[in-house]
Amino acid sequence: MSDTTSAEIMSQLLSRMPGIAWSCRLDPRTGKADWMYLDAKSAEFFDVPVDELRADSTALNRNIVPEDLQRLQEVFMQSMMTRAPMFLWSGRIARRNGEIFWVETQTKVDFEEDGNVMLYAQAIDVTWRKQVEEALARSEEARKAADDLNRTVLDTLPVGVMVMNPAGEVLVFNPAQEKMAGRLEGYADDDGPRAVALKADGVTIYPPEEMPLIRVMHGEDSSESEMVLRNPQLKGDTRTLMSARAIRDASGKFVAGLQVTQNITQQHALETELRTRNEQLAASEEAKTLLIDRLRYSIDELSNPILEVWDDVLVMPIIGVVDSRRTADMVQRLLAEVTRAQASFVIIDLTGVEIVDTKTADHLMKLMRKVEVVGARCVLTGIRAAVAETLVDIGVDFGRITTLRNLKHGLREALRHARREREGSRGNDLDLDLDLDLDQPEQPAQHQRRG
Repeated sequence: MSDTTSAEIMSQLLSRMPGIAWSCRLDPRTGKADWMYLDAKSAEFFDVPVDELRADSTALNRNIVPEDLQRLQEVFMQSMMTRAPMFLWSGRIARRNGEIFWVETQTKVDFEEDGNVMLYAQAIDVTWRKQVEEALARSEEARKAADDLNRTVLDTLPVGVMVMNPAGEVLVFNPAQEKMAGRLEGYADDDGPRAVALKADGVTIYPPEEMPLIRVMHGEDSSESEMVLRNPQLKGDTRTLMSARAIRDASGKFVAGLQVTQNITQQHALETELRTRNEQLAASEEAKTLLIDRLRYSIDELSNPILEVWDDVLVMPIIGVVDSRRTADMVQRLLAEVTRAQASFVIIDLTGVEIVDTKTADHLMKLMRKVEVVGARCVLTGIRAAVAETLVDIGVDFGRITTLRNLKHGLREALRHARREREGSRGNDLDLDLDLDLDQPEQPAQHQRRG
């Protein structure tokens, strides 16, 4: 192979290499450099006119960013002083159109006997690599910032968080968990005291194998339990609610167990106090209800007294409004009293009733019929004019009931009824004075009590 052919092949090889190559001889005493070889692509690569570049080798440095050029000069001087056979440099070049790209150079240095220096250099565009490195650096910074944020969040959470991998290694154990459960063995430098786990009753030791996180580590998807932690570092017991969950990847493989511990001491105390107060309130309400029932019964007895004014004669004066509840009570009490006293005559006095409606009239009629069913005659007395009008207007059938002007006439009718019953049973051996002065209602009752 001829020298000409070898030169052509070498020229083709250099033109096809990535980047550019150049060589020059430098006289360190004068600082003058002469090109020994200059790649045809150098002018385009460094964005310098080819004539200027051929005339002055330092034109290569014209578009290098100043701070990067200063670093290149420092690296070159260091190589000259230490007689290093090679030095590397990377920096930015600013093209005239404003584009910035990164260049990396490798320079081989030969120190000749005459004091001159031969420089053999290769420059490569590494913009894409720098962009990747910068992206990776930004990603690493973002990852670190996210890790710092996650750690800050975990450290400030009011609930305890613990994460364990399948090998049983604790990956996360935040301060809230440490405060409630004490320091975890192997997690902290010092061997601090441990908390004792008790069941919700605060007495029974909680079996370790039943801990929610352990159950999840043994294959359960989730587990939850309330327990009491007794930590020597803290005053008093801490009631907690522990919830554990299995963490799985996209394929469903178990990768870690997560346990969250909530301090429910205050909540439990409030619930206990609320339950106690509700029980006290219920007991108080029950006592009040019983008292109200007693008062209502007493009031009913006072508002609906049943008086035995004569042998076999009862009087029940009614005062106020007659409703369903009151009527039921009157019926129950009156029928019981009729049965007890074996009364044959009952006077229902309406002097204290000012208003009568359809329901009231119906209640009164039913009351009278029930009294008659048990064998006593029943009459109404003391019907006021307004009440009489209402009873007639609403169509009350008076053909089956007896009404008298007032209680005095009712008592007189009771005496007549008693005389007729006695005459029918024993003849005329008892002569009752029907002209008895009924303006003094106490006398008949006293006469009967003496007899």
